[in-house]
Amino acid sequence: MKEKQGSRHQAVDPVNAETMNTMSNDKFSISVIIPTYNRCQYLEYTLKSLVSQSLEASNFEVVIIDDGSSDSTFSIIKTFEKTINLKYVYQADKGFRSGSARNLGIRVADGRICLFLDSGMLAKSDCLQQHLDLHQQKKNEVAIIGYVYGYSAKSEADFITPVDPHDADGSIAKLVEMGKVWDIRENIYQKYNDKLEDLAMPWTLFWSGHLSIRKKSLFDVGFFDENYDSNWGCEDNDLGYRLHQAKKEIVLARKAVSLHLPHEIDLNLRIQQGSENCKYFHQKFPTHEIQLFLDYYDQEISAQCINNEVVDFHELITSVRRQEAEGRRQKAEGRRQEAGGRRQEAEGRRQKAGGRRQKAGGRKL
Repeated sequence: MKEKQGSRHQAVDPVNAETMNTMSNDKFSISVIIPTYNRCQYLEYTLKSLVSQSLEASNFEVVIIDDGSSDSTFSIIKTFEKTINLKYVYQADKGFRSGSARNLGIRVADGRICLFLDSGMLAKSDCLQQHLDLHQQKKNEVAIIGYVYGYSAKSEADFITPVDPHDADGSIAKLVEMGKVWDIRENIYQKYNDKLEDLAMPWTLFWSGHLSIRKKSLFDVGFFDENYDSNWGCEDNDLGYRLHQAKKEIVLARKAVSLHLPHEIDLNLRIQQGSENCKYFHQKFPTHEIQLFLDYYDQEISAQCINNEVVDFHELITSVRRQEAEGRRQKAEGRRQEAGGRRQEAEGRRQKAGGRRQKAGGRKL
């Protein structure tokens, strides 16, 4: 990547990522990876929040993956090239390809930690520092879920108080003060005291809109599965599941805060596409846990969009496992009783045989 004359920040020239499949050297502590498609205004808000980070600009880069935009995305990006380290990757518009877009970002990332943000996420000024601090505090590799205000908001009217997209800290402070639009996963966070690492299925909460992972962990377990491309949903749960299976804890960073600016969604389309992807997820990993996730998937999406909460899969799987354990206990007890019955029958036959021998002996006398 060429250096821009007179600046320590990288020039925004398209990067060729197609052949980059090996882990690069770490030039930065964090690579912020942002996929985008025709959301230039939302992207601008996100980039402005990253300019205001307390973490030194020399410690992080921003990798923008343009999934074939036809709006002013590139022009917006160019306005930031003198203020933050930027990389720009373009892939042709071939439909919804969030997994492959993020994978391109991983391949060109020069940071030790990959932090994924969606366009329209406003990062609080200490957000990146909070992610970095928690990664450094943990002895083992972890995957960190950032806290997201506004996931439950369907429109700006849900915020009640006006949100200034140019002032992430001020807007978040207002929402905290009013106790409004918490992270939609808050019902689970509160119930289990933020201890996601203790949950049986923490990957159900693993959403790519705001999370961070060591790049080494991604190379260990594999990137986002691009077979999910074209439909919305589950590619992040799949990655979270693989990280969980690899014993890399999924943890919550409540202090790593962002604000999700609302946008309209088609609930029926989301359920349809998500269900298709969830079926593929279960085909890949035909486990009891993912079968349960599939069984409740439509209910999960509806709960998010209608009830502003998520399904408690930990409680569900714990109940299933308890029932299975009770079933195994009852079967074992049944087998024990059957064995006891067979012993009694054998003892009865032994006693009858003994009685016949005594009668036979009496007749001989």
